[in-house]
Amino acid sequence: MTRALPVLLAIACAKLPDDVALAPPRDGFQLATDTFEVPLGQEVQRCYFFRVPGGGSDPIWVSHIVAAVNAGSHHMNVFRVRTVVALDGADGQVVDGGECWKSGNWADWPLVMNSQEGGEIVDWTLPAGVAQRFTAGENLMLQSHFVNAATQKTPRRGKAIVNFERAQGAMFSELGTVFATDQNIRICPGESGVSYAQTCRFARQPVTILAANGHFHSRGVKFEIFAADAQNQPGAQFYLSNTWNDPPFLHALAVPVEQGGGVFFRCTYSMAADACADPADHCCATFGPHVETQEHCNAFVYYYPKLDTDVFCN
Repeated sequence: MTRALPVLLAIACAKLPDDVALAPPRDGFQLATDTFEVPLGQEVQRCYFFRVPGGGSDPIWVSHIVAAVNAGSHHMNVFRVRTVVALDGADGQVVDGGECWKSGNWADWPLVMNSQEGGEIVDWTLPAGVAQRFTAGENLMLQSHFVNAATQKTPRRGKAIVNFERAQGAMFSELGTVFATDQNIRICPGESGVSYAQTCRFARQPVTILAANGHFHSRGVKFEIFAADAQNQPGAQFYLSNTWNDPPFLHALAVPVEQGGGVFFRCTYSMAADACADPADHCCATFGPHVETQEHCNAFVYYYPKLDTDVFCN
């Protein structure tokens, strides 16, 4: 037995799938993390800081975004760094855990891109004439969260890559983003079909939604997003996810939102009677980043034309 064990371990390691890989774009820039271990029974969240390459004051317009993350990824978010509270980094710096867990640190950092499709590639070409705007030297933060515990497994190491390819042309309608989160959630053992909903009104002018993604943890059973009118009434549903650990990133949408309207999103949860999230809180789950003990209800929405101010809905 003692002599066979190293051989078995070597065989298991040899069969590990490769990490995700993307060639850098021919014209643009790439954000890529290192590879890192996610030990059994743990969650690992890292914040990577990057400066957009280049010089000068002319904007860098991007119309093709490709994201790839290893299997077992809980989420990958890219934000623009704005107000610095207790989290910051120079180009290439990594913050492992600590302040990277505290959402208040990026409360006013606009969303750039997100993906939760571990082991798969999100390949998004924006419609003609629409592009995302960057400036040379701009500070971006890529957050990568992997879970290798009871609710979710990471079969190999953590790694994430995002490519931003330049748009061809001279005149563009700028892509805007919405990061909406409902933090007033609480789910306890034995509860079934409990829903929390919120309306985010942001369209001071008519806009078109191009893409969307929902995000919650293991007690989530249904995530819905609807267009909302100026009276806060939900209209057509354009996003539905019944799979908490692999929610789809829908990027072939063309959902009109009227002036004064926005989005209505709803998260529905169920929790087994014998389950336990936070032992210190009657085994209930409330808002927080940790998959094993807490819950989320986050909506990611991409639209155009971008408004003159960034959109956050809490």
